[in-house]
This record gives sequence, structure tokens and C-alpha cells, in this order.
Amino acid sequence: MSELTPYLSVVVTARNDDHGGNLLRRMQTFVNAWIGQSKRCGLCSELIVVEWNPPPDRASLREALTWPPEMGACTVRFIEVPAEVHRRYRHAEALPLYQMIAKNVGIRRARAPFVLATNIDILFSEELVRYFAEHLLSEGRMYRIDRYDVASDVPVEDLTDEQLAYCRAHMLRVNAREGTYKLTPGGQRALENQDIARPDSGVVFGKGWFPVERPSHDEVFRWVADVAELLVRTPTNPPPALSFEIEAGPGVGQQPFRLQLLEGESEDVRAEADLEERARVTVHFPHAPPSVVRLRFRVIGGGRPVENDPRILNFRVFECSWGSPSESGKERAYRLESGPPSRRLRSTASSLASKLVRGYLFQLQAGGNVWRAGTAAVRHHFRRVKSRIRLRGRGDIFDPGSGIWLGIQWHPLEHVLGETFRWVHKDAQLIVNTPKGVSRGNLVVVVEPGPGVGYQPFELLVRGEDGRTVACARVEDLQVVEMTLPIEEGKTQVFRLTLEGGDLPSEHDARIMNFRLFWCGWSNTSTTVVSPVDARPEKDGPAPLGDSGAELQGSARATPVFLHTNGCGDFTLMAKEHWFDLRGYPEFDLFSMNLDSVLCYAAYHAGFLEHVLEDPMRIYHIEHQTGSGWTPEGQSQLFARLAAKGLEFVDYQEVTSWAAQMRRLNSPMIFNRRNWGLADLELRETVLSASTSVRAAT
Repeated sequence: MSELTPYLSVVVTARNDDHGGNLLRRMQTFVNAWIGQSKRCGLCSELIVVEWNPPPDRASLREALTWPPEMGACTVRFIEVPAEVHRRYRHAEALPLYQMIAKNVGIRRARAPFVLATNIDILFSEELVRYFAEHLLSEGRMYRIDRYDVASDVPVEDLTDEQLAYCRAHMLRVNAREGTYKLTPGGQRALENQDIARPDSGVVFGKGWFPVERPSHDEVFRWVADVAELLVRTPTNPPPALSFEIEAGPGVGQQPFRLQLLEGESEDVRAEADLEERARVTVHFPHAPPSVVRLRFRVIGGGRPVENDPRILNFRVFECSWGSPSESGKERAYRLESGPPSRRLRSTASSLASKLVRGYLFQLQAGGNVWRAGTAAVRHHFRRVKSRIRLRGRGDIFDPGSGIWLGIQWHPLEHVLGETFRWVHKDAQLIVNTPKGVSRGNLVVVVEPGPGVGYQPFELLVRGEDGRTVACARVEDLQVVEMTLPIEEGKTQVFRLTLEGGDLPSEHDARIMNFRLFWCGWSNTSTTVVSPVDARPEKDGPAPLGDSGAELQGSARATPVFLHTNGCGDFTLMAKEHWFDLRGYPEFDLFSMNLDSVLCYAAYHAGFLEHVLEDPMRIYHIEHQTGSGWTPEGQSQLFARLAAKGLEFVDYQEVTSWAAQMRRLNSPMIFNRRNWGLADLELRETVLSASTSVRAAT
């Protein structure tokens, strides 16, 4: 790559109309910070500003902003979309800027191998810019990140260090995968006015906890995803026990499940317990002086999809509270206990009527109308009953007590002509906690090629949590395969069964079925490898985990994937060729809301894996006027303004419906024609180069 060829193209759009208030001030802050950081980190970049429908009575953005005398390896390009082009659109009078079409204009004309679509009021942490400068981006990825909203008075002319320090000290909220949360002065997710913990509890709910929900006046709860972070300030020594009133959700099939407790960043399990559908979970802390500890709950076997909702809803917590100090003064380790729920939870959830009411409220929240929500709740309850009876008698493809559970990406259990098996697409998750006596880790599977590989031989791969291949075997027909895994006795590990290639469609089934497993277990246990016809346990085992069980899981491929689309309009980054593969954002003649989310789902189902950049990499969004863009506080004002102007937009239910279709078809939706990004128009371009010379081009 030439020194003059940028590594990253940053695309923004605006017009000099003071949209959102103090537009020029916010944009000047953005420009100063980006150029300064690019120089300091040695990043060769280009900033593409698409000036859409510039107001005739105001200066252009290039003229209205101040530019540094030296810009290092950053080139600034202005591309103008004139008013006569804007007037072609149906809502031209009510909508002065078509944001997504404008961004497509810049993306289409970008020169760098990687393109970031963002906005003119965003600042980037120094760690993020250094990540770019070190050329760590990869093809085949869609990069996303959490967005932190900060107060509007970010210093314009200060050095970047002072600007970023201001941002860290004046954070208002974070837009994370699970939702949007207000922040404490220390930058932690704040408790809501009505929450499952008291304001003085010293408990902070981090990643993996969804926002508070209030379906009725007498209870609030939070849903929990696969891994949920807790920041706990223990009040005394010995510390009291911390109790949680929980109820299993659709992510675990509303059945008993295993909950593990981890501390800090360690993957070592500190404690675990098998939980009933409704229970009181108690965490006992080791005796130590009062301190702040970071804990994580991890659900084993959750992650099942939910109809009409992309979120992972494994279980929900109604109350989190401190109890009495631990009984044993010699206790030096964490303990996780389960017990019967409190009277309040039992009394509201024990009867069939209340189960149906809860199911009805859930289905109503998930987007159904009054009639559909009611019938769906009844159907789902009896599916669960039928599923338990069926599975209790038939078992699964692993033996109880083997220390093997099935995670995500498994098709439902099937029973055909006396055989029990599961089809696999790719990346089927095996969660392993090996029992005593299994030291070599020789995993045995009974496996057969499927229509996804044309019933032809293939290489079965086993990959570890870091993505590396740890075992492989040639599968030519229905056969017993033995592979050695790098297991650690007593430790929970996650492996994935997968293959390269495959994914051929089946003539009679919409699913992708690359291979199927009839049985899996250990070769050096007392279990004997048996034929596929007899490969099922003799005793009742735990409820199967993963995308299995009730018929609800049979529709897994018709439910949306849970992607991080919150605030995605401010940061979506891919290789330029991937933007071209997707033909950019949908160019609808509508208000731009949710079109960025549609693009994210299309990218994922085109095969570009979501890669969420973690702290300390983050972006800061400078607060604008309430109602000029989406915020929790300004949502009603925004919708009222759009309604007054007669502006339509793609609503969230449409997005999830399209996302479900993309998942079902295993294919992206492409909405634009070949001339996306106004490719058939010659647009005026002005370039500010590193030497500060200005030249005009068409």
C-alpha cells in the first residue's frame, strides 16, 4: 500500500443548518480531534464530508469551519450533493438531509480498504485510534462499539487529551448491546428509580443485564443474557449473603438450568448450582474486609431464541437484596445456593392462571396484538408440557452425568424410525465440564454427513474458545469418530463442532444441515459406544440445552440474531468491498431511523461476523438538542416532530421481521440498485490535502 493511500476512510454527512443546536461547534470539535489524533498516532486516513443540499444563504461547511495548518497524513474531502438532486425525493421539503443516502455517496467514493460510517459529533478514544493506526482491522468483520453520550460543552480548541478527559468526567449514558443506560459520575450503569435492588445496596448491574421492565404496578424485573456482570460492594465483614429471586425464561426453555459464578476476568468457576424454574439464589461471599468485587453469572445451556424478540432472555430477576451474614466464620470461598422462592414469587407464579398471564404479557410485549398474544401464550404453555413429556422418555444424544451440555447452534432433537439425532449447521457449541475419571479427553461422536455437504466426506473440526482448531477427523459415512480434546478436569470449557465449506441447501428442508450427530460421550468412561438406533440414555437426564426442547426452538432460524445495533449509526466499520457487496445502506425515501440496523443485519447474514470493540476502546457522542435525534428522553418529541411533518420510517418490528427472514434464508437483503450512492452522478468535490492546498474537482 502506498504511503499516500489512506488505511481508513471516515464518512460523515451534514449541512450548515444548525441541526441539533451548535452544529458547527460540535463538528469543529470532531474535526479537530480526528485530525489531531490521526497525526499523533500516525494513522493515514481520509475524512469524507458529504455536504447534502447545502443551504443557499449560508457558507459551506468547508468555509465555516477552521482547519489546522498541518494535517499530517489526514486528507479531508468535501463532496457536495446539490439542491437539484435533493429535490428529486418525495420528502424533500420536510426532510432536508437524507442521511443514509448521503453516507452511501461517501462510501461509494472512498479510497481506503476500510470504511467507517459515523457522524459529525463523535470523538474517539485514543486506544481506538491507535488500534486503527496499528492496522489491526480484518476483512470478514463488521465492527461495532458502545457509544457513550457526554455533555455538550466539550472543549473545542483544547488538545485531544483535555477533550477526552472532559468526556470521561461528563458521561451521561451508554448505548450498549442490551440497551441504553444512565451512568453514575463514576461511569457505571446507574440503578433506575424503581429497580430490583435498593439505591443503597452497593450493587451495580453491568453487561448482560437488560433494562428494568414493569409489566404491572406491583413488580419490576430484569432479564439476564448468557453472561451477566455484577459489581458488588460488600458492606461488612463477615459479608452478608446476597439473594436473587429468579424465574427461568425462554432462553433456557423455561426449564431447570445450571448457573455458574465467576470472579473478575477469570474463567475459573467459583461456584455453581442447578436451579429450578423459580428459585431464590443466594451468593455467599468469602470472609474479607469490605471491598468491591466484580462477579459474573454464566448460564450453561441458555441462549435459545425467542419469537419476535432478538434478545437472549435466559432468566429474569425480580429482587436482589442482602440477607444475614454467612454462618461459618471459617468460610473462605464463594458458595452459590438455590432454594424455594419467596412467598411473593410463589404466590404470583404457582398457578396455571398466573403462568398464562405471564406468558400473555410476555407475548404482548414481544409485539403481538391482544388476540395473538393470548393464543401464543396458551400454545407455548402446552408446548412446554408436551416437550417435557417427550424428552423425559426419549433422552438426548449425550448421556446424563457425562459433563456434556449442548449450547447454541444445534437444531432440535429428532426421532425418526427409531433413531435419535440432531442436525448441525455450523459452530455447534459443546459445553464441557468433565467428570472425575475423564482425564484424556477422548471425545467419541457418532456422526453422518448430511445434505449441506452433499452427503459427501468432510473434515469435522473442533475449535476451542479462542477459535483455534484443537482436533479434526475425516467423516466419510455414518461412523464412530474419536478425537482428543485439551480438557481440564473440573473446569467448564466451550468447544465448537464445525467444518469448512458445506452449507448446500436441502431439497425438502429450509434448514442448513451439514451433518448430524446420534451420540457423543467419552471413550474412557463406563459408557459404551452404541449404535445410533440405541444411542439414548436409559435414565431420565437433565433437560436438553441449547436450541432444543420445546417447539419454540424449532423456529430458531426464523428469529432475529441478537446483534449490537444500539447506536450503530454512529459507528459501523467494514472493509470497503463488504460495503460494496451490500450496496450500502437501504436508500429508502423515508426518515433514516433504523436503516443502520437493517444494514447490520444484512452484513451479518452476508457472512461478516460482528466484532464488538471492547473498553478502553469507545466512542463519545456530544449531546445535542432533545428531539433532534433519538434519546430515551427525547423519543416522544422526535416521533411527534416526524408525525407533524408526515415523515414515515421503518419501525423496529419491521427490522426484526426482516432480520428473521434473513436468518431463515441464510442470506442478506439487498435493497439498492447498482447505482447506489448516486454513482451515476458527477458531484463536485473539494480536497484539503496534507499540504493544506485546496483544489476543486468534479
